[in-house]
Amino acid sequence: MLSFLKRSRFGRGLAVAVVPALLLGVGGAAAAATHTLTVTVVNRNGAKVNAGVRLVEVSTSSSYTMRTGTAKKLPKGTYAVLTSVTTNGTITLAGKTVKVSGSSKLTIDARQGKPVGLGLSPVPKGLQHSLTMRICTRTSASDDIEASNFTASKLYVVPNSSKYLSFAALGTWSDLSGTTDSYAVLHQTTGVPGGLGKKFNSTKLAKMRVVQKRGPSGSIYSDLAVQPQTSGCGNDLYAGLGNTDKPTITTVHVTPGTWDFRVGSSATTKTNETWVIGNYFAKRTVAAGKSYNLSFFNSAWGPGSQLPVTIRGVVQFGLNDMFADPAFPGAGSVEGGDKASAALSFGGKAVAVKQDKGWEPEATHMYYTVKKAGWYTLTNTATRWYPEITFPSGMLSTTSRVTYRFQTKPNASALAGVYSVHLSPTGLSMTNKAKPGTTTKVAIKLLRGAVDPDAKRGTDPKLSKMTAQMSPDSGKTWRTVPVGKVGGTWYATVTNPKTSAVALKVRATVAGGAYTEATVFRAYGIG
Repeated sequence: MLSFLKRSRFGRGLAVAVVPALLLGVGGAAAAATHTLTVTVVNRNGAKVNAGVRLVEVSTSSSYTMRTGTAKKLPKGTYAVLTSVTTNGTITLAGKTVKVSGSSKLTIDARQGKPVGLGLSPVPKGLQHSLTMRICTRTSASDDIEASNFTASKLYVVPNSSKYLSFAALGTWSDLSGTTDSYAVLHQTTGVPGGLGKKFNSTKLAKMRVVQKRGPSGSIYSDLAVQPQTSGCGNDLYAGLGNTDKPTITTVHVTPGTWDFRVGSSATTKTNETWVIGNYFAKRTVAAGKSYNLSFFNSAWGPGSQLPVTIRGVVQFGLNDMFADPAFPGAGSVEGGDKASAALSFGGKAVAVKQDKGWEPEATHMYYTVKKAGWYTLTNTATRWYPEITFPSGMLSTTSRVTYRFQTKPNASALAGVYSVHLSPTGLSMTNKAKPGTTTKVAIKLLRGAVDPDAKRGTDPKLSKMTAQMSPDSGKTWRTVPVGKVGGTWYATVTNPKTSAVALKVRATVAGGAYTEATVFRAYGIG
């Protein structure tokens, strides 16, 4: 159950499989085309074949598509040419450059292709090997073609040393269970190499220990993938490393550099379709031989790092960032699927209200034009809601609430003088539970970041008071718990009840009386 959402607000949609970026059409520049190019492609059996071709003019980065065997009208210039040739279950990628002037011709012969492979030493046993390769144009608007051994028994590339071409290959080894060690190595070149048989020393790879917990997610299923983040041709090549319906710990060994370690959640709908419901993107730079740690699906999912802002006298606040993993507070809500209701009050009276009824076409924001200077209180309450799927029994982080009390005035452009509050219970099990009668320390993190350049950040306010409460009965009753600072971090100490879950409420008050109060219901489980 692989997940492939773009980096945007999550919407409902079917899970899809990776499709190699082969020969999808792109528009060409509008220019006088008095010259022609005819491309002939020969497969590995020596037969001429009808193939799609991508072209990029290297000086303008204008892109075109064409079919082989037919003259294509083009502006005069030098072009990078990309194509993919399938022969008896093999794929050969080729990239060449050609000068187009008059009636130009180009032949691409897949028989010149050299085998592509990546290896590890020592070879990991019992793991499935996958390989994806790509040729890119080195132009200001890069184009590429891609192939993998998911769709071909053997992969080949036609060598070319042009400075307008580059190459990348991503190899992985995994049993796809999401529970055992996996490996991912990236190799990149300028120009296209004469084949590839590179081996990597597995002891010189970086190690990322990846923990996937359970509890707050709207599904029991998750998948793990990696994508290199690089300026080269291998940027964002995708490698799925497995999926699981259980909490897991695995170590991913990768080549040094910057990677996105991606974990996604997917669920089966009531009509038996598999839908992606959320994705993490954890970008990390790693060094050879070093070890690192990542943990996903941590309790407690609560209000994100967003703060109210006033822009040219208008208070603005988004309602949809209310279920963020405390390990990734700036990334926003982890999964789509919630309803929210917000109210802004002044002088004890509501001056603005806003609702998100769930799955609105766009993100929902509250706007209010400030008429009088003074103290304003904004409260937003969000509840998990996904009518097409059935949430797991005992799901955590079902509702969250945040209240901000801050000052603003007409014509102001400023970030509210408060902090976002994030709650991270420590010492929980892999299902985000604590044992009855034990003590749980809840780390309290304060953040203050401006996302609008027009909002003056000002001086960060000084914290004057921190209080915390817990509820063993979903908010019917609340008990004050001790709060203290250890090594620069605030902690609330909770004595755990015998009930199924604990709700948490923390208020951070700053000098002058402004405050943030964050509440998470079913913040962590007991059992």
